Amino acid sequence: MNFTPYVTHSKSYQLPFERYYNEPQYNGTDFKGRKVEIQQQVKNFPWEEWYDDSVRTDPNDPLYDANGDGEPDRWFEDGADMTIVIEQIQPDGIPDRPGQVLWEKPVRTGQQDNYSTNIGFSATLSFPLDGGLQERCKAAADTHTALMQQNLANKRLDFEIARLKNCGELMKAGISFHPKSPYYSICADVVVQNVNNITQHRHSIPSPSLQSSRVADPSSRDTYSQQSQRQTTLGASSPIRSVPSSVLSSQQVSPLLTKDQQQVLQILPTTLPQQQQKQ
Repeated sequence: MNFTPYVTHSKSYQLPFERYYNEPQYNGTDFKGRKVEIQQQVKNFPWEEWYDDSVRTDPNDPLYDANGDGEPDRWFEDGADMTIVIEQIQPDGIPDRPGQVLWEKPVRTGQQDNYSTNIGFSATLSFPLDGGLQERCKAAADTHTALMQQNLANKRLDFEIARLKNCGELMKAGISFHPKSPYYSICADVVVQNVNNITQHRHSIPSPSLQSSRVADPSSRDTYSQQSQRQTTLGASSPIRSVPSSVLSSQQVSPLLTKDQQQVLQILPTTLPQQQQKQ
């Protein structure tokens, strides 16, 4: 079931917009055209052009001498009604001056804008013929959503493992972001354990002066040559001379020696001539 409210508003107009227009008024005068004979009732007055003073000429006419004076009577006495026939020019239906504009009449057009506003809603109610189709559709949508979530989880796992690996290797190499860096939090939760990694550092080793001596022992198969004093410069540290092996054996060498210091200790003799003489 769907309910759709709607509000529509429309405006219609015409272009060009004119409230009035001038309508020309033509000369429709039609006085001339044709001549016709018409009968007209007039008075027989002496001053009219149709005045008739003629008398009757037929003696057999009963009205010849109606008054009995022995004289013929007039056809129309003065002031009597009489009918005459005159010719008159009448219109023929054709204007005498066609096309002549006498004046212009303003005519209102009635043109106006039209506005229309409609408010209402429409409703649609549908019944599916297959009721299980919607259930299967929703199940398919849920499966697709779960698949996308699992794919997203796999991508997240790959990202976290790659971040853990890269951050761990960089931390083992002694590389990290500055604590004030905005990217310090990328590797902040990474912990490196069980790593025998010695960071670069320095130790001050005492250097006793030992004089080399030459000892000859006929019973011994080993002869010691004169041992010169050896010095090795370790960067900016103080020079290191040869030390007795007993010191090295009794005192365990610190594992926090630099690579250069370990090389110096490897070239020292294992025993000293003084110890062999005492033995």
